Amino acid sequence: MNTVPVYEAKNKLPLFIHQAEQGNPLAITRHNNVVAYLISKEDFEELTKGGKKEKSLAERMQERRKEYGLEDDDFDYTEYFDSLRERGYYGRPEGDHVFDGV
Repeated sequence: MNTVPVYEAKNKLPLFIHQAEQGNPLAITRHNNVVAYLISKEDFEELTKGGKKEKSLAERMQERRKEYGLEDDDFDYTEYFDSLRERGYYGRPEGDHVFDGV
């Protein structure tokens, strides 16, 4: 991998972009420390393609239930959590507060 300082990358950017498109990534340095990489679109997409979307709590709970053999019941955690959100703060009806009447 080629390494160039920032000022050279700035002055010759079209050349370095063409090289990256040809599959030759470039490390860009400032004071001899790598601060950035110039890579092709294909390389970038390949790197980011594997990134997994984080699963919701409900999805993770369903997976754990399957691991323990509890998937036979039709409990829907997504629906359950949605119903909790609708009830307001800690399952109390809207307007009720934990310190009311104290």
